[in-house]
Amino acid sequence: MNRKIIPVILIVAAACMALAACMNNGGTTTRPAPTANYAPNATDGAGNNAQNGNGAAGLTNNGAANDGTNGATGTNGTTGNTAATTDGALNPFDWANGAADIEKAIARISEVSDARVVVTNSTALVGVKFDNAYKGEITERIREMVAAEVLRADPNIQTVAVTASEDDVNKVYELSEQIRSGRTADELSAEINAIVRNATTLR
Repeated sequence: MNRKIIPVILIVAAACMALAACMNNGGTTTRPAPTANYAPNATDGAGNNAQNGNGAAGLTNNGAANDGTNGATGTNGTTGNTAATTDGALNPFDWANGAADIEKAIARISEVSDARVVVTNSTALVGVKFDNAYKGEITERIREMVAAEVLRADPNIQTVAVTASEDDVNKVYELSEQIRSGRTADELSAEINAIVRNATTLR
């Protein structure tokens, strides 16, 4: 055998042994470390951690998914919403406990300083007091903005009557106080509807 070939064979054999040693790392196998598997964030209204706020869907106290119609927060937030049940039906908005939140939202309209909302069946009656700086009358724009806040909270409402007449507003405030004291809107429906039918209220 050619003596020049022997060193080449030895070098190749040594390289193979070194490579085999690198591949056999004490019998252990290196595996990539698993990464945490994060679930996607809850969608608006899907649970108690869902986000609320203007323009976002809200949530009810029990975290039921909502239908996305509400641009303000749920019953445990600043403005209410109607939540969808698991079968897609709408739960009625709790006006007895949630009206104050809607009133705050209405009062954020630039011309309005304060408001009260009373609801019977599918009719909402809103009495508004204007800011001292506003010297005008109630306009269609104001009516539409007020109605939008009510319907955002409760899409089941079919009629929104808005009044700025002093006598009627005072009566709406009285009715609201009675409801807050424990009387039901059904007991006061005749008085509510009388104001709703007023020519200055319903347009």
